[in-house]
Amino acid sequence: MAEGEKVTAISGATLEKAISELHEDPSTRFQSIDDLRKLVESDEEAEGLVDPSLRRKDPKFLLRFLRAKKFDVERARALYSNYYAFRAKHADILGTLEPRALDHVYRCGAMSLLEHRDKTGCAVMCFKPSLWPMDQYPLTDLVRALLILLDRLMEDEENQVHGLRFVYNFEGVSLYQMYTVARSDLARNGIAVELFQEAFPGRFKGLHFLNQPWYISVPLSILMYFLKEKLRERIHLHGADYASLSQHIDLQDLPSDFGGEGPPSSSKSLCTLMGL
Repeated sequence: MAEGEKVTAISGATLEKAISELHEDPSTRFQSIDDLRKLVESDEEAEGLVDPSLRRKDPKFLLRFLRAKKFDVERARALYSNYYAFRAKHADILGTLEPRALDHVYRCGAMSLLEHRDKTGCAVMCFKPSLWPMDQYPLTDLVRALLILLDRLMEDEENQVHGLRFVYNFEGVSLYQMYTVARSDLARNGIAVELFQEAFPGRFKGLHFLNQPWYISVPLSILMYFLKEKLRERIHLHGADYASLSQHIDLQDLPSDFGGEGPPSSSKSLCTLMGL
């Protein structure tokens, strides 16, 4: 890889954050990428991978793993391995990750992407589980759509540096809906926890729950004991306390159906991002 090759376009405050928080050194960035590439290629050879070309190893892709692990090459190597191991392990569930095949997920209103970042620069995703038509589509469609979305979000270098924040509004979610989810293979496999703790090449800055009833709060509180401390500290159960949420996200930037002062949430920005 030639050092004149451009792999990043960040500058200004974003570059300053990458240097101060992620230990990114522009003078050694290329060397770190090259070191990581050599390690993952060595791992693939040791695994006897039939077709290594199926795994991306281009500089822009490898850079997101380095940023996620603050330029610790060995930890980035493990994350890269986990990223592909996760997809191989759950191949029967994930199927083909093609956005247009999941158009119904992105348009149903259960997920939306805020046009504005939060006060720390994070991209903010909003979720309304009550709008997911579980009687029409399998839960696996929702998981597939989320995985594609996460990969698409992490193509943006601003997101690689500043991170992502999720807000879930459980208003209108019934006990029957939660029971159905809890009985699913996805819940029993712990696929979401596995993804965010072991296989997500990005900075997960916060998961915020609004209007969660007791049949959501209780299992969540139990689940948190089994999470790694770093992830556990980033989960916030706000209930109906919007003032608590406003400590992380300005209410003027949140949709009105999430207790904010903006217009109602819309799938428009999300569909644009996904090319739909």
